[in-house]
Amino acid sequence: MKNLTLKVLSAALAIVASISSANGQNELIVSQYLHNYFAVNPAFAGSRESLSLFGGVRRQWSAIDDTPASALLTANTPMRSEKLTAGASLYYQTLHQSTNAGIMATIGYRTRLTRTTWLGLALQPGVAMRSYDWAKIRTIDNDDEVFSENESAAAPLLGFGASFYGQNFFAGLSTTSFIVTNDFERKDTKFAPADATYVACGGYWFQLNNDFALQPSALASFNKAEKAKATISATGVWKETIWLTAAYRTTKEATFGLAYKPSTRFKVAYSYSMDLGPLKSYSGGSHELTLQYDFIYKVRAVGPRFY
Repeated sequence: MKNLTLKVLSAALAIVASISSANGQNELIVSQYLHNYFAVNPAFAGSRESLSLFGGVRRQWSAIDDTPASALLTANTPMRSEKLTAGASLYYQTLHQSTNAGIMATIGYRTRLTRTTWLGLALQPGVAMRSYDWAKIRTIDNDDEVFSENESAAAPLLGFGASFYGQNFFAGLSTTSFIVTNDFERKDTKFAPADATYVACGGYWFQLNNDFALQPSALASFNKAEKAKATISATGVWKETIWLTAAYRTTKEATFGLAYKPSTRFKVAYSYSMDLGPLKSYSGGSHELTLQYDFIYKVRAVGPRFY
């Protein structure tokens, strides 16, 4: 009975890890979403009015072995017609016995409501690839055939986003995919918008004086199977060169970030997230580093300054 209990516990932990990995493409940008809204909503493609490249790495709970590590690379740009936008995203995450990777393309359309405000829509087709090395699960019986095989699977993605933004504000609603895969069975892929996870975001840029600005913002994710999660943040900006951010996530996590933008093209950002729950004493916190580079275009559009 004890042996069976240990096996069931190991399997349960593996399943939790696999589900976390499957949703991992959004985890990298929880701390740094202020510097790359395109990563959470494809309808922000082209909003920087340039070819914008963004890359980042994240290590979750750094003091604990085999915790999530992830990487993200995105690119987005306006097209020759200012109403059309395009982009691409690559992500990769490891978590103990599982890996999760994916590639997505973005096709967007936007319309100018006023000289400085836009309404955007975008589709984001792609594919997610997952693999599981069950041999890494520790069991009492080392010859247990259930945990001796490697498995892999692929599933289509179809993301969607809607955005509304201007020079001093932004708002958006998106989903990573309307196509949902049953990760417990790693099968049963279906078009199920009612089961998808949705992300809402919004914020406003307050220019306090010539040198200082304040940008409060919020991001929330929700689906019908889980309790909604939200991140509330406040960012102080000095001369649009240095960003200092403090944020709180309802999963009991506090984040502190620093970003430096030495030129109009380049920005580097670092954030440290501290667990306020049961893992506080020994998690070691989470670390995230991102880089952004813009190939500046000469365009007539007036882009939002808060990016």
